[in-house]
Amino acid sequence: MQYFGSKKLKKTYYIFQKCLDLDKVYALGWGRKKSFFKAKAYAETHGLDVLCLEDGFIRSLGLGKDGCSPLSLVVDKLGIYFDAYQVSDLENVILLDENQDLNIRAKHIIETILKYKISKYNQKFDNIDPTIFDSEKQHILVVDQTFGDQSIQYAGANQQTFKLMLQQALDDYPTATIWVKIHPDVLAGKSQGHFDFVDLQHPRVKVLSQNYNPIELLPQFSHVFVVSSQLGFEALLCGKQVYCFGVPWYAGWGLTDDQYAPLHIIGERRGKKRSLEHLFACAYLKYACYVNPITGKKCELEDILELLIPNIEAQKYVPNLISAYGFSRWKRKFIRDFLNFPKTQITFYSFCKPNKNDTVLAWGKKAHYLKQQGYENVITVEDGFIRSVGLGAKLIRPCSLVFDDVGIYYDATRPSRLENLLQYRPDLTEEEHVRAISLWQMLIELNITKYNVGVHETLQRPFEQDRVILVIGQVEDDMSVQLGGVGIKTNLALLEKVRQKNPTAYIIYKPHPDVLEGLRVGNIPDHIALKFCNYIEKKVSILDCFNICDEVHTISSLSGFEALLRGLKVYCYGLPFYAGWGLTKDEYKCERRTHKISCEKLIFCTLIEYPLYNFTKINTLPTIQPENVIEHISQIRYFPTFKPFLFKFINFFK
Repeated sequence: MQYFGSKKLKKTYYIFQKCLDLDKVYALGWGRKKSFFKAKAYAETHGLDVLCLEDGFIRSLGLGKDGCSPLSLVVDKLGIYFDAYQVSDLENVILLDENQDLNIRAKHIIETILKYKISKYNQKFDNIDPTIFDSEKQHILVVDQTFGDQSIQYAGANQQTFKLMLQQALDDYPTATIWVKIHPDVLAGKSQGHFDFVDLQHPRVKVLSQNYNPIELLPQFSHVFVVSSQLGFEALLCGKQVYCFGVPWYAGWGLTDDQYAPLHIIGERRGKKRSLEHLFACAYLKYACYVNPITGKKCELEDILELLIPNIEAQKYVPNLISAYGFSRWKRKFIRDFLNFPKTQITFYSFCKPNKNDTVLAWGKKAHYLKQQGYENVITVEDGFIRSVGLGAKLIRPCSLVFDDVGIYYDATRPSRLENLLQYRPDLTEEEHVRAISLWQMLIELNITKYNVGVHETLQRPFEQDRVILVIGQVEDDMSVQLGGVGIKTNLALLEKVRQKNPTAYIIYKPHPDVLEGLRVGNIPDHIALKFCNYIEKKVSILDCFNICDEVHTISSLSGFEALLRGLKVYCYGLPFYAGWGLTKDEYKCERRTHKISCEKLIFCTLIEYPLYNFTKINTLPTIQPENVIEHISQIRYFPTFKPFLFKFINFFK
């Protein structure tokens, strides 16, 4: 393959090369830049064909000019979609007969795009104040583009076209307010627009200078004026009347008002009327190609949306400026990975405390300390519930974290974002219910827990025992015990209580892995523990222990949640996040938790909505799906990469 152009072209081709399925050697160029014409000249000299590459229509989470890697690409052997002077692969696909099955698929995807307000770029947008749009007046949108945008020239337009378009909007709608939307790259200071100060001084002209989400903004307008902007097609998706002053790829098919467009440049090529679903299917499903950033393999648009949507939703809750306090060097890198959203900037403080007016990010105990010191805007970060293969105490990087701006899930003394989800979130939709069940089954079938440690071994149930109880040991100075425990906060006290309430049961005690390793507090000498239990299990995975038990008793361990998922009775002697909802036998009651919920809702809120998930190898998107992490853990579980003998040296810097 012969490249012509910037590092961007080479990087993009490298990302997508596995899914392009090229049948021979081509010269590659980008859009209608100099690189393309160099590639074209080289191809003509050497008897090759030339390929034109461009970003797809749903490109990335953030702007390409900010370095966000693309999720989609278009590859054209005949032309390129925005060049109306010659036929393109997209134009030829649109000319084919409509496929009803594909149109139905397109309709469903369009509904998803409108529901989640997905555009070409999907960084955090400014909030729209609806009061700026006077409900007594009609509002018309005029869309500016970046100066020098190739799609303008190749749509038969120029700089003067934009001025004519603005004047035409004023003339056609003499009583309406005309809003001029500035391009995101212009707002970011990376490009120049087409309107100057004088153009925008008309008393009925107003400027949209904020970075608004296009899909959220468009419902405010009755008509949209464009030259060649992709926003014109998004306006069609939103059901708006679109006037074209150039010839974009979606013009000339009977969906746009083209009375001001230079249609002579396309001649008779687009003489057929086409449905909106057909245009969408041809452009987004047939013409564009997509690569899954996790697998590196070709995928469909639906797969990209499944990855993109949780990132769009998550970034709404992530502040633009974050002061991170007290993080070790080891933690800093993966914290950046999880919060690598467009516009988010993190400043780390090691010893000096951040300003009390800042939004402060801190781990567990440090976050609790800052709140006690009067800090109000504190986000607490902790390990997620499907964490890793190996213990956090051994510096194994987590695959999931939770970021809680309300409290933290293990602190029963106050609400948390998870508790609020469980208490106030509406019931699951049918789609969410199905996904929760699927995730539930996946966890069971692949034997996934938080740390995925312990030897797997088939245990024999104690002979002739009617009730076998598993008591879960915890790290006693852990915040989940100190803030989630109520009357019992030590492993020995828990064992004593369980034996007192169950004098004839067969009790198995399983200490916490960190305690067994001597890394944390909570050890009970064997001779003392055996006064209250029948057996101590130190080696075998907790999942194998579940297989021979009837009940699980715990203060606040996550293992209680994992036992619930596997159909065991769970007795809580503290107030873990999963207690108080009618799913467990509880020693204490939390007055805030008043609803009975299903296990499916508990799973959905706890494992899908609350945490963020991330791999080290994934940098295209900050967060991925829990299903991706489960698959990843199941693949690497038997090939741990850490070296325990280095732990003591590394831990010195923790």
